[in-house]
Amino acid sequence: MEGEHESIERMSNGPAEPGATRTDQVGAAPAGEPPDAKDALSRRTFVLQALGLIGGGIAAVLGIPIAGFASAPGWQAKTPARLLSVSVVPTLRSSALTPVGKLADFAVGVPQYVKVGRPIVDGWVQEDAPVGVHVVRTSETDVAVFDPHCTHLGCPLAWSPGARSFVCPCHGGSFDGEGRVIGGPPPRPMIRYETQVQDGDVLIGALQDKA
Repeated sequence: MEGEHESIERMSNGPAEPGATRTDQVGAAPAGEPPDAKDALSRRTFVLQALGLIGGGIAAVLGIPIAGFASAPGWQAKTPARLLSVSVVPTLRSSALTPVGKLADFAVGVPQYVKVGRPIVDGWVQEDAPVGVHVVRTSETDVAVFDPHCTHLGCPLAWSPGARSFVCPCHGGSFDGEGRVIGGPPPRPMIRYETQVQDGDVLIGALQDKA
């Protein structure tokens, strides 16, 4: 009798669903996403937000200076940039007439090295800067003024009284008193300044050869 009673009770409860466990007979499992899935979603959101903040910070750090240099007119050089193939420094870009001394102070045929202050405009920098020049009085009324850099690689030239020439200490280049190449690797003569004599004063202007 007890066996029949148990069979009848199982039939009244209906057939068990596939995959059901014994917990189904005690209580149903909670519906919704598993807790691990929610934790993974929260971590993923945090990582994405953090990466977005870092990317935005990098863009700001790089973008602000670039935008500033591109837009600030005061930062744009007023003279074009050029390769220092003959080592012409920015102080030599000036074209303003600058006195270098009295003509009477220079002996004919004896070069003298003179330092003068020249106005410069290099980007936003505007000031006077010292510039060295070689002054060669060629006659009672005429004078030539040379840039002191060798036209090979820009090394400083010095006048040698014994050799009667301008000598480069780097690669053996040499020039005569009129700036012409007489030895070594220099590809062209010394660079001259525009020169004027006014009321006995020797004035220099722009460089005549900036190649």
